[in-house]
Amino acid sequence: MSKRTYHGMTLDLFQEQALDAIDAGKSVIVAAPTGTGKTLVADYLIEKAMKEHLKVIYTAPIKALSNQKFRDFKSMFGEDAVGIMTGDVVLNPNAPLLIMTTEVFRNQVITEDPNLEYVSYIVFDEIHWLNDEERGTVWEESIILAPPKMKILGLSATIANARHLVDWIESIRHEEVVLIEEHNRVVPLEYFYYTKDTGLVSYDQLWRYYRRKLKERINDEAPFGTTSHLDLIRTIQRDHLPALFFVFSRKQCAIKAMELAIMANYLKPNERKIVEDKFKHFFGQETDWSSSTRQLKRLCSKGIAYHHAGLLPSQKVIVEELFLERLIKVLYCTETFSVGINYPVKSVCFDSLNKYDGRNFRPLANHEFFQMSGRAGRRGLDEKGFSFAIVDLGYMEKSPPPKFQLNKLEPLISQFRLTYNTVLNLTATLSQAQIETYFQKSFSAYTYQLSSSQLHSELAQIQEKLKGANQHLCNEVGSFSCPLKHYPKRKELEKLKKAYRSLGPRKQSRVYGREMARKIRTWEKLLSEPPKDCAPQHQENCYTQSRTYLSLKQQQQELQNALASLPEENAFLLEFEYKKNHLRQLGYLRQDELLPRGTCASRIYVQELLVTELIYSDVFSQLDDDQFNALLSSIDFEARKNDMFQRGNVFDWTQVKEIVEYLQSICGQDTVRFDPRVGVITHAWSQGSTFSEVQTLCNLDEGDIISVFRRTIDLMRQMRDAVIDSALRSRLKTCMEKLDRDEAAIMEL
Repeated sequence: MSKRTYHGMTLDLFQEQALDAIDAGKSVIVAAPTGTGKTLVADYLIEKAMKEHLKVIYTAPIKALSNQKFRDFKSMFGEDAVGIMTGDVVLNPNAPLLIMTTEVFRNQVITEDPNLEYVSYIVFDEIHWLNDEERGTVWEESIILAPPKMKILGLSATIANARHLVDWIESIRHEEVVLIEEHNRVVPLEYFYYTKDTGLVSYDQLWRYYRRKLKERINDEAPFGTTSHLDLIRTIQRDHLPALFFVFSRKQCAIKAMELAIMANYLKPNERKIVEDKFKHFFGQETDWSSSTRQLKRLCSKGIAYHHAGLLPSQKVIVEELFLERLIKVLYCTETFSVGINYPVKSVCFDSLNKYDGRNFRPLANHEFFQMSGRAGRRGLDEKGFSFAIVDLGYMEKSPPPKFQLNKLEPLISQFRLTYNTVLNLTATLSQAQIETYFQKSFSAYTYQLSSSQLHSELAQIQEKLKGANQHLCNEVGSFSCPLKHYPKRKELEKLKKAYRSLGPRKQSRVYGREMARKIRTWEKLLSEPPKDCAPQHQENCYTQSRTYLSLKQQQQELQNALASLPEENAFLLEFEYKKNHLRQLGYLRQDELLPRGTCASRIYVQELLVTELIYSDVFSQLDDDQFNALLSSIDFEARKNDMFQRGNVFDWTQVKEIVEYLQSICGQDTVRFDPRVGVITHAWSQGSTFSEVQTLCNLDEGDIISVFRRTIDLMRQMRDAVIDSALRSRLKTCMEKLDRDEAAIMEL
């Protein structure tokens, strides 16, 4: 029985083990389900370091989590002890406890920042983001380059190959890393699927209902009604609130919250008063509020809210605070709310089990579903947590709901990508031999070695078995000339023909009818030759032996395919040389020596080639400060699908276009991201327009507009550190001040 306590809480065994490992001065990876109390381990480490006057860095994957941690730690250790460095905010950067996004830490380690000298521990919260396609590289580079004397604490949701991850970290850092895995949740979770017709059901009950209904239906009528989020809320509101309701669309978050507010009010008059006072405290007199703040207040006054990246920072903060005070009973939110932020609820709902990943709609992965569901079940408050997912029965066959299984979690996969910035920094700081070692240290290379040796040994075993397996088989096995395959297929064809005839002419001409006819023609062609005439005894022999043989052949093929799909062993080294050649062509490198352009680009972490080319061109001198801000905001801006801007010729971008085309001609189309349309809003803001005036120029969410300005300020901060020209540096300072005002200024977090 666990006896150790921390701040009056009796620790679970896994927490106790983690604290013991930290006390022993070891690097630790903790992998446990969402909501089991991993955060306590980081809190303990930080408190211990503060008492011992050691420096700690806490990295998080998203700004919402960084900001929340900043607020939490400030209240624990005081204003002076905590600083924050994210892409768009820098406060108290010399504090002993620094919260930062992983990108900022990676930039420090790759440039060998001397400030890291005194850091005792680096905490990687949500270390499984190594798997993230867009940003996983940053985690990998950070782990590879973190100074050896700096210990690592990694916190992760349950991962399938945690041992594999830890072995990799041990192999590159040459130290023992303690792996602590916890598979049980303190508050068990129950999972249900939901439709208006079925109520709350299990996966198997859902399919049984669906098949029964299909059999009962008459003619072509649609047998299933539609289900909305309101149906689910009505079903669960008596016993299962508070709830997080995941909706994979920002716009729908707000719409659904408003729909619920028409039919529900979860607050008593005294609670409503607390909400209204808090809004006044945050936003001042109501006459000065934006329409979105008014709308949010109306919802929050009923215990309903929404939360997504497009909200203003202050709106996010008030929703989070009201949520923590249990004044929000239903919160519609996007997926980012499940990352790290510790807001447990009684139940979690899913509007859909498919999400748009920037390219197309796909089913949620196991690990995504469990990460989000893991928010359900409050320790000390709930006996159980609940996860409810709405299903559309009309699409059951076409797009069946995934059956999520904890034992089928996807393994972490390396997402390592090589940027020009990394190439320049590695060239500047490491020898060729060290660079080769660096690539061998990547998680990708480690996984390659592991997979390759495993696949080769499995293939050797299969080939050994195959030697003896085909001695007594004839050559026709597995083809339609073999009676064993021919006759069962012939039976299947007769069934299909019968089903086709029973459709009748009207249905035969529909899409599925035409598809059946096409299938029948294909199968008739395959079975046109009669099969070989074999004695029954021979057939029986073949039957027993061919099953083993064909199964082995299939395994052999699968292993060969897997081997063929492994990347080239030296892929990164080849890409490194390839990119270095581009940099030599562009005048950033002479052999392996960084030229002034190369040194400049090594300090820029966003579109480093485009920014450097602009610095070395005469584009800036032709623009006034407001146009200059507009131009910089257009760099690396990635519009969402339906973003629209008012047309305006803010700056002449002919010369910029030429630079973009020049870079693309050498480095490829995807090297540059630039969208001049966004310049119109930055230009207006820089000229002094009010926030509501800027909003009329585009359809961006308020939080996205702020994000454009903050990202531009961050880019200018990078440029200021990268350039030597004092006139440009002082101009950058002036331009930053023009953007860093009113709604876009850093609110005290």
